[in-house]
Amino acid sequence: MAVQGSVIVNDPVLNLSAAVKGLGLAYAAEPLAAEHVRQGRLERVLASSCPGTPGFFLYFPSRHQALPKLRVFIDSVRKHLRVSQP
Repeated sequence: MAVQGSVIVNDPVLNLSAAVKGLGLAYAAEPLAAEHVRQGRLERVLASSCPGTPGFFLYFPSRHQALPKLRVFIDSVRKHLRVSQP
């Protein structure tokens, strides 16, 4: 099935729902998608290109658009991760 256009969401449940409905690919956390994969509603693609990597990943607008509250949160997470690494 050909997919045209694009859908951008910031909600993981909506992301998976769109993929289940055939609207395109979804990049999702494995625990959220596992049941859909088991039931055959979704299938893994590009698995070798997406190795599992433990850690936190923050996606946010460029620094020019970052709200002060977001900047404080990002700095706090970075500081915590530096302190907690072996």
